[in-house]
Amino acid sequence: MNALYTDGTGKWHTEYIATTKRMSKAELIHVINDCEAAMAALPENPKCEQYADERLYCGMELARRRKAFNAKFSN
Repeated sequence: MNALYTDGTGKWHTEYIATTKRMSKAELIHVINDCEAAMAALPENPKCEQYADERLYCGMELARRRKAFNAKFSN
């Protein structure tokens, strides 16, 4: 990833979403848990918005994979 979360272009979001597609299920779950723990430990941290986005994008990728799996193996 080359973009910064705070660069104002939104490029970070696109790059991070692409990164989640290359992550294993275990990595996605780890990032979700890590972000939740960091946000709970220090909610006034300015990076909490980034952690929330990372958690969201990892969850979206897990949901995308679940949907693809169900479509392939249902019926």
